[in-house]
Amino acid sequence: MKNIIIPAFGEECIENKENDTARVFVIKSEDESCFDSYVKLFTSFGLEKKEEFSRAGHKYAAFRGNGESWFLNFYHNAKELYIVNEKSDNYFEHKNVISASKSVTPQITQINLEDFGLSYAVRLSDGRFIVFDGGWDFEPDRDKLFECLKRGSFGKRPRIAGWILTHPHIDHFECFVGFMDKYADEVDIDAFYYNFPEYNDLEHYPELGMDTPRVDFDASSSTYIIKMLDKMRQSGAPVYKTHTGQTYVIGDAVCEILSSMDDTMHTALSLNPTSLVIRMELGEQVILWTADASFAASKLAEKHGDYLKSDILQIPHHGFGCGKAQAEIDAYDIIKPRTCILPVSSFNAFIAFSTFAESTRYIMTKAGVEEIIVGNPERTISLPYVPPSYAKTELEKRVMSGIDKSGSTSWIFTDLSTDIPEDFVFTFLNTTDNVKATVTVELFFDEKPKRIRNVRAEIAPGTVRRLSIIGDEVDADYEYFNSYSLRKLGIPKNTFCAVRFISNAPVVISNKNHAPAYCAPNR
Repeated sequence: MKNIIIPAFGEECIENKENDTARVFVIKSEDESCFDSYVKLFTSFGLEKKEEFSRAGHKYAAFRGNGESWFLNFYHNAKELYIVNEKSDNYFEHKNVISASKSVTPQITQINLEDFGLSYAVRLSDGRFIVFDGGWDFEPDRDKLFECLKRGSFGKRPRIAGWILTHPHIDHFECFVGFMDKYADEVDIDAFYYNFPEYNDLEHYPELGMDTPRVDFDASSSTYIIKMLDKMRQSGAPVYKTHTGQTYVIGDAVCEILSSMDDTMHTALSLNPTSLVIRMELGEQVILWTADASFAASKLAEKHGDYLKSDILQIPHHGFGCGKAQAEIDAYDIIKPRTCILPVSSFNAFIAFSTFAESTRYIMTKAGVEEIIVGNPERTISLPYVPPSYAKTELEKRVMSGIDKSGSTSWIFTDLSTDIPEDFVFTFLNTTDNVKATVTVELFFDEKPKRIRNVRAEIAPGTVRRLSIIGDEVDADYEYFNSYSLRKLGIPKNTFCAVRFISNAPVVISNKNHAPAYCAPNR
């Protein structure tokens, strides 16, 4: 059989080596005729068409022949055709082993980790489990996962129908290695699902070789990918390289891959966008699993539209935000979940960082979500799940309470003297962990024309900064036209003044000589 050469019709094409067995081609195409041409081409080469579907601007086809597979995804709104060539593929041999009887209620357990990360155990109706990631390679997290599986199996030997590893970040896949070290002989595993870059692909993903200062062992992704693959081989269970468009039926869970490294390796150097995005149907509901996906890099809303509608959403990237906030907001408006699961602690969710990411604040307050289930305490929900009637009110209280505990966005100090330099020196504390606080400063004097506006200071996340609001460390005039500019007007002498601070994120502001006259509650 002759080799198929891509692009075949002279189109503009981006090609990337995904790993040692797969290549991905991205072709710009105004309409689906390009997709149809490649379907005809593969057919003419004698490849067997194994799968095909078409829905709302997304066309998919899969071919097999000559010991390799081809997967085609065309998206009308994105005007892109993705072609993946997988030379070591067992997707079409995927077998679903399921008991004829449904013996238990399907459940989702969000495991309370020692640090933020992602670890979910999904119990199927036949009593087996799907495990998502597992978290850091911390012994307590290995134990918590095993105890959850044992408890859900009513004390019997747990059986994992599928272990899904979403992407190679320390807080996601590395627990798998330690878990297998400790519990491999106490569980049965039917299959593994993942799609990672090669451990040494630093050209596409430089962070693979980076270590983390937060632990005292070699926790680099490159090291752990090698360990992960070794543990998979030792288990003897089949390993499936997942690609966009594929559907895996695992027990009574139907898992469709909506995004993978196929979609993002040409647009982003970060590992987060390589996350598997999986649409799962289970227990008469749709659950959307997003790991740390970037909705902007994958063009998730643009490509899949209303097909994203879900009952339960796992909020991406622990609520930090990943990529452009508007891309996540656009997707949330389509997904319209009643329930969200957020893999961080309550403190991180509502006080430290998640609430202050623009897109996460949106889904907490404006997207119609009734309940957000955080990672502590550990929580199990049975499917189908309906939020209790009080959940929305409780969510609103938790959001506002968390913001109030973080600081305020408006601060006013009065009775400052323009003749005392220390009166203009303030200490700024940004208690949020992931949002830079941009603080706008206004100074008021006894005559309106002397008012100063549009002075700006920036405070990095999780830091304290002491500076003079009329000194060189502030941006004295950040607008193109400002008739009340500090640079133009200067500070009058021998008078008193008041200062107002407005911040985009909650901060705490203090002055050595003056207590705040007012700080606005975050309502």
